[in-house]
Amino acid sequence: METVINIQKAIDYIEENIVAELNFEDIASQAYMSSHHFQRLFSMICGISLGDYIRNRRLTLAAAEIKSSDTKIIDIAYKYGYETPESFSRAFSRFHTISPMMARKQGEIKIFSRITINSIIEGMNLMQEKIKERGYTVGNVGSVYLTADMDKTVKWFEEILGWYAGVEVRDNNGTPTYGCAMPFSGELVHLGVTSFNGIFLLPGETPQCLISMMKVNNLDNLYYHVKKCGWDHITEVTFESWGARVCNITTIDGCILRFFE
Repeated sequence: METVINIQKAIDYIEENIVAELNFEDIASQAYMSSHHFQRLFSMICGISLGDYIRNRRLTLAAAEIKSSDTKIIDIAYKYGYETPESFSRAFSRFHTISPMMARKQGEIKIFSRITINSIIEGMNLMQEKIKERGYTVGNVGSVYLTADMDKTVKWFEEILGWYAGVEVRDNNGTPTYGCAMPFSGELVHLGVTSFNGIFLLPGETPQCLISMMKVNNLDNLYYHVKKCGWDHITEVTFESWGARVCNITTIDGCILRFFE
């Protein structure tokens, strides 16, 4: 619980300084953590990277100000940290699907609400329920997964395997440059996370071959979970000559993940 309270302190700090230049180290210090550990934990608990949270909140508040005031759009862009009207317009249109000018005239805007401690706790309870529903756990992985569409791949890991997955870093154009997928192999203890045991997601062309072998407890549950989620690109569980039970899953990118027990 203390971890969540400290993260809420950092979120409060973000909201109080949303139009200022926010430094990740300063934000993390509000939660008494290193920047690296805080960003990782924030993403896992809140379901969004720290950078995306700040960006989405600024674009939400900027849109509300555009609709409710006569302030020049260029001044609002500068207020929320954008150096040029063009960069603000691109980010705004990507997030709200309409231009700032259209939002002022008549358009509907997207609302990304402030995260609160209650929503964090509810989200963690939901995660734990999903882990129980999934019915299997995974041992250490640590593989590198190259993908040409990281957002699509993240969605696949979440919807088909039931893992936590997310884009952790995007460039200035919003293109994903780093992400991760984690099966949460241990349980979440006091909302803390142990050493990384997931898959690193990086941009690139996915090799059409076996890229990872993962030890699983309850392999049959994995098989039935994936089938229940509507993904048919999974082999039957078979015995290998070296004594393990094995099944292969072909991902949405066409590569193979091998799970064994």
